Amino acid sequence: MSAGMTNEETIEIGARIESDGHYATVMFVGPVPPTPGIWIGVEWDDPSRGKHDGCYEGVRYFSTEHSTAGSFLRLKKCNRGVPFMTALVEKYGRVEDENELVRPEEMFVLGTNKKTHVELVGAQKVNMEQSQFCKLKEVSLNGMHVNGAGNMGDIACNLPNIRELQLSNSLISTWSQIIEIVSQMPLLKQLDVSLNRLQLPNVEDSRKNVCVPVEILYANRLNVDWQDVNKFIVLFKSLLEFHICYNRITYLENCSVYIENLTLLNLEGNPIHEWRNVLCLADLKHLETLILNETDLGEIVFPDGNYPTVHFPKLVSLSLSNNRISEWSSVNELNKLQSLTVLRFHRNPLVEKAGGSLEARQVIIAKMSRIKMLNRMEVSAGERRGAELDYIKLYGLEWKAAGGGTDPTKLSSSFMDAHPRYVELIKKLGSAEDSEMKKIESSALKNSLIRVKFKNPLLGDSPDLEKKLPLTMTIQKLKALIQRMFKLPDQGIIRLSYVSQKMIGPEIDLDNNMRDLSYYSVEDGDTICVHC
Repeated sequence: MSAGMTNEETIEIGARIESDGHYATVMFVGPVPPTPGIWIGVEWDDPSRGKHDGCYEGVRYFSTEHSTAGSFLRLKKCNRGVPFMTALVEKYGRVEDENELVRPEEMFVLGTNKKTHVELVGAQKVNMEQSQFCKLKEVSLNGMHVNGAGNMGDIACNLPNIRELQLSNSLISTWSQIIEIVSQMPLLKQLDVSLNRLQLPNVEDSRKNVCVPVEILYANRLNVDWQDVNKFIVLFKSLLEFHICYNRITYLENCSVYIENLTLLNLEGNPIHEWRNVLCLADLKHLETLILNETDLGEIVFPDGNYPTVHFPKLVSLSLSNNRISEWSSVNELNKLQSLTVLRFHRNPLVEKAGGSLEARQVIIAKMSRIKMLNRMEVSAGERRGAELDYIKLYGLEWKAAGGGTDPTKLSSSFMDAHPRYVELIKKLGSAEDSEMKKIESSALKNSLIRVKFKNPLLGDSPDLEKKLPLTMTIQKLKALIQRMFKLPDQGIIRLSYVSQKMIGPEIDLDNNMRDLSYYSVEDGDTICVHC
């Protein structure tokens, strides 16, 4: 406490404050001549909010990370927050005035030239249930300016059944204060402390045998690096899922033993840059889901050279969207992951290089033998077969030039490096005809789009319509397209079939709405017949 301040006015260096909707850490308390009175020097979370770096009129009062993150405030401008139970009562406490639960003047439905007021049934019942704190299992105090546990024991006495707790965007300043709160919740499984600035635990705190049964931890946007993570993760010895997004994590060396049982790790938004840093996590034997979106990764290589690789043996799901991956060799490497079946790969340069998302999807499916879900869309057996056939055709001429047309056992090493699954696919599906190779070569990766004709009695003597469609389009979506094209009143009256341009025979019914065009082997130049 600085001279000139009463007990009621006290504020400690390191405390967190809120002012006009912005958050900051107290860095200085004292006089700033020549202006009389006590000033609070703060470092804003948003560095553009301040005016200096703690140096004012040539005098250094404190230091900030950014040159414009510092300001001086009067104490009355600093919201220092409230204890946990005060915030809880404010949000979940019983409201005696029913009109405070739902304001009647705000509850209406707009109609033609009038407002119809409505009544929200059950609001009082929900408020009654929430105000019985002992029954609460989930509590969210996001943005409620919680500054600490308050009187020790109050939380344990009132909230014995909490399973999920959100303390994001609070005014808590240390991990020790977090532990004071959650140690009173013996059933707690999920904790969110995102959007805070928390002082790291000291050695004494780390050595305390505190039992925190949290299994899922959200620690996003804490402004920490991996060294910091290793210091606070020791407080959580039962973690299974860890979300540590949008921090300053670059290196991932020296992983704590307290994350060895993780099944999910989310590192989205961290500047990891290089795959070798990700490989520091390869010894996490239980890891099933790894999220690396927006981590600036450019190339993927497994140094062991094995197929399958020994790294990440249990990894089932991998997210790599919004990165710099630009070469197919990285996708070849991903096929070495022995358990990988789910991949997210949006917005990488490789997608545009391939000609678009549909084209890239087909090649990824062909290159990765175990993928069952790609970019949140299931890979059907029909789609896989179509993608692998197209891949054989697409690279058929290159395969022949590499020696595949004469002696498949003597393929050039450069071709095998670029297309490690090609021989496997030929054994599975057979090689392409020369005419097909030339056709695919001229249309490059656009072979995932086919041009079809639409034949409809409603057209009369008009020429048949033509349109390009993706092979992954389902019959249901095709019917919706046809309904719009021909302005039909109802999809239910539409029956579809197609005629192959290569084979003379009866029309083939497209009778399963959930199947896609590749399942029925619809090809470029075929005619879709519309019956109403």
